[in-house]
Amino acid sequence: MKTKLFFCVLLWGIFAFPVFAAQKFSRELPTIYDSDSANKPEMIVLIDEGKPKYIHSNKKFDCSGTSNHAGGCTRVVFYATINGLILTQDGRIKTVKLQIGLKNIEIEISSELQKGSCLFDAVLKHELTHLALHRKILNRYAPEIAKAVLAVVENFSIPLTQGQVNKIDRVLNDFVNRMMNDDKKQNNLMDTREAYLHLQNQCGE
Repeated sequence: MKTKLFFCVLLWGIFAFPVFAAQKFSRELPTIYDSDSANKPEMIVLIDEGKPKYIHSNKKFDCSGTSNHAGGCTRVVFYATINGLILTQDGRIKTVKLQIGLKNIEIEISSELQKGSCLFDAVLKHELTHLALHRKILNRYAPEIAKAVLAVVENFSIPLTQGQVNKIDRVLNDFVNRMMNDDKKQNNLMDTREAYLHLQNQCGE
């Protein structure tokens, strides 16, 4: 299991356009909006669970500093991006488009394991469980990240400044790092010596 972080805040001005228009998103969270005040910004959240690339061409490979990692490895990159800010005519933030997801997903299985063999299938199942856990953590943290960004944005004064945009950047950095740390702890629980022995015992190896 290997994770990385990528985050970016993009300020587009009065009109906003998606920067990942070609990507397919797994789902969109319900709009977070305080209807008690017309001056409160709207938050739209897109969650991208990513699409894995499967690799089965290398006997040995690195995975989080461990060679071959019991025959399999799942690599992901967490990212969070503000890919749209829509402003009102007087310069207030009307809508924030937040995109949170996984990208550069790779599931690698050692070429020493023959496709269709018991051990290949067991290792693949193990790696797909890692991916499912990454996605579970992503979906759990997304609403929390969105609320944290919204809490910062709704207190901005006008006109919008680079310093205010930097505050969003820091909030994203902080929360995504928390998400990644939690992700690492939970995924490490799957990669114990006992877990690897269990994989081998499933196939009598």
